[in-house]
Amino acid sequence: MLRPIRFITCLMAASTVSIPAIITPQIYRNAEFGIELPVPQGSVLCPALPGEHDHGPLFLLRTDSAKGCNDPEGNRTFGVFASFNAASATSTVSKYVSVACKETYQGKCRSAPRNLGFEGHPSMAVMADLAGGWIDISVVCQAGKPDQEYHPSQKVNYEAILHTRAQYLEGDLRIFRTFLKTIRLSPAP
Repeated sequence: MLRPIRFITCLMAASTVSIPAIITPQIYRNAEFGIELPVPQGSVLCPALPGEHDHGPLFLLRTDSAKGCNDPEGNRTFGVFASFNAASATSTVSKYVSVACKETYQGKCRSAPRNLGFEGHPSMAVMADLAGGWIDISVVCQAGKPDQEYHPSQKVNYEAILHTRAQYLEGDLRIFRTFLKTIRLSPAP
């Protein structure tokens, strides 16, 4: 009878000993478009939808649940969308931004907060006020593809978008800036 009690006491004593935990951040990788980044603190990585082609990560802001992944337009999000540059209309960063401002944002683009860009890549940023009090900040760059079969004169377009509301802009922008600094893209052209 004393033996089980002594065993439980030893287990209780051992459980109070602090054992250092090895915590590794979750890493998003997309080899096709040359994207790699740690999942930023304060965000949840949305899983790629079944049957959908993965063009880059989408993150929910300030939540611990992935429920909002089904409604990215109705939630505060950020992410990057990568696409091979196959059209002359988006052959440069400025042309890409021009098309996005005209078609996606219906001409509602204005200057974005200063110093937004993908680390190590020439970038352009714009901001748009959307219906329902939403704000989008779009940051665009181009980079080469680390693939021998990919034609070196073509590039990959990368568009990072922060989707938020005015009352959260300052805090969400801090996370977005960290995201832009930590994301690693394929080599610059």
